[in-house]
Amino acid sequence: MSTQSPFTRVQQDLTRAMASGRLPAQVQSRAETLLDRITKPVRLGLLGQPQTGKSLLLNLLAGTDVVPTDLRLPTLELTYGAAPCIICTLADGTKTTVNGDDLRRIVALAPVFVEMQLPLPALRKISLLEVVAPHDAAALQRASRWAAKRTDVVLWCSQSFDAHDQRIWTQMPDLIKDHGFLMITKADILRAKGQLDGVLARAAAVARDDFNQILAIATQDAIAARRADGSVDKDKMRDSGGLALITAVLKQVESGKQSAVDAADMLLAQHPETVAAPALAPVIAPQAAPARDDLGKARPTEQAATRPAPPPTSAGIAAYQTARDHITEHGVALLQLAQSGDRDMHAKVMAQTVEQFLWLCDYLSCNDSDSDPLLQNVRATVLDAADLAQLMQMERRDSAVIEAVSLLLQVKRELQVHIAA
Repeated sequence: MSTQSPFTRVQQDLTRAMASGRLPAQVQSRAETLLDRITKPVRLGLLGQPQTGKSLLLNLLAGTDVVPTDLRLPTLELTYGAAPCIICTLADGTKTTVNGDDLRRIVALAPVFVEMQLPLPALRKISLLEVVAPHDAAALQRASRWAAKRTDVVLWCSQSFDAHDQRIWTQMPDLIKDHGFLMITKADILRAKGQLDGVLARAAAVARDDFNQILAIATQDAIAARRADGSVDKDKMRDSGGLALITAVLKQVESGKQSAVDAADMLLAQHPETVAAPALAPVIAPQAAPARDDLGKARPTEQAATRPAPPPTSAGIAAYQTARDHITEHGVALLQLAQSGDRDMHAKVMAQTVEQFLWLCDYLSCNDSDSDPLLQNVRATVLDAADLAQLMQMERRDSAVIEAVSLLLQVKRELQVHIAA
C-alpha cells in the first residue's frame, strides 16, 4: 500500500504537467499558483493599530522570542531559513544582509523593511508578516492593502475594534475577510477591568460577518505557558486563548493546502494528457466497489481493475439518461454564462452549479439500488464531485466557476459512456 500523501502526489503530478509543455499559458499560470500554495508555507499577516500586541503575537506563533518588545522596527517578515539571517531593505532600495538573529544590530541601518530567516519548525508551515504603520488612518489603510496582497490569513489585532478599525477592515478584499481573524488582544487586562465580555459582545455585533472568527487572547499568558524544557502548560495555554488561536491557524493551514490539492486534481483531470503516469481516476470510475485514495476520490485497485464492470440494470440506464438530460439542459447554459466574462454573474452561476450537483445527488439517492452496484458507484462519485464544487465555491476565484461547470459537464460525459455501454 502506498503511503504517499495527497500533497506529494499532486505536487509530483503538477510538476510533470507543467514540464510537459502541453498546458495552455493561462492554465500553466494557474498550475504554478496551485503548486506554490501546496508547497510553500501559509502566509499570516499581523495587522492593526500601533501598540495592539502584534509583536507578542508573532513571538507566540513563532514559538520563541524573536522580536524584543522594547525595540521599534519597521514591517517585518519572518520566514524559514537554514541559517539565521536578517535582510534589510534600506530607504534607497538597496539591501544588506546581517548574519545572525540579533535584531538590535540593524537599528542603526534604519531599514524600511526587514526579512528575517530562522530555522524554526513553525516556519515550515507558516510565514509571519507584522505590518508596522504610524498612528494615521491613511497610512494604516495603505499598509493594510499592501499586506492583503502578500498574505493568505490575517490576524487583525485590536482591543476594541473601534470605528477606525472598522473603516479600514471594511475595505479589505472579501477573500481576506473570509480568512481573517479579529484578535481581541491583552484579554487579561480587559478581564481584570471587567471589560472583556462587553468588548467581545460589541465586536461580535459589528464584525461577526466580516471575520472567520473573533478570538480573545492574553498573549503574555500564552507565551508563559511554554516551559523552558519545551513542554506546554496546556491549561494555561487554553485559558489564555493561545490554544484556540493555534488550533484556528493550523486549521487554516490544512484547509488552504487541501483546497489547493482539490483544485489541482480538477485541473489535472481536465488535462490528463499532461501527466506521464496516470494519477487521477475519472470522475466516475468504470468498475464497481472502487478503492479510495487519500482524498476520498474513486481509484481502482489492481484487483478491481482486472474485473469487468457489471452491466447496468435497465433502471440504472434510465437513471443515467435522466441525469444526463438534466445536466444537458442546465450545464451548457451555465458554461456560457461562466465564460461570458461577466464577473457579477460568477457567484450566481457557481451557486446554480452547486445546486445542480446537489440535485444529482438527491436524484441518484432516490434511484439507488442494491442490485445495481454501478449505479451506487455513480452516486458515490457524484457526491465527491459535489463536495469539490462546494470547495471551489468557497474559494471565490474567478476561474473556479468555469472549473466547477466543467466538472458538471465531465459528469455528463461519463454518464453518456455508461449509457452507450
